[in-house]
Amino acid sequence: YSMDISLDEFLRQLNPSLFYRANRQYIVSHRAITDLSLWFNGKLSVNLSVATPERIIVSRARSNEFKAWYMENAE
Repeated sequence: YSMDISLDEFLRQLNPSLFYRANRQYIVSHRAITDLSLWFNGKLSVNLSVATPERIIVSRARSNEFKAWYMENAE
């Protein structure tokens, strides 16, 4: 989906307990996450209930923050 604003600008308009910037390409919805998998070198692979053209990877530097967000906002 093409937009005229950056992902950072778009993310500021969303509820931070429901949405997270996983990487440079993806903002993910907490509700769409089916599970998390360990990836190489401490990275995380995020599996969603919707198809994506590529695997969504969270960097090692952000993986702890991402896991904390995911657990904090678990329903």
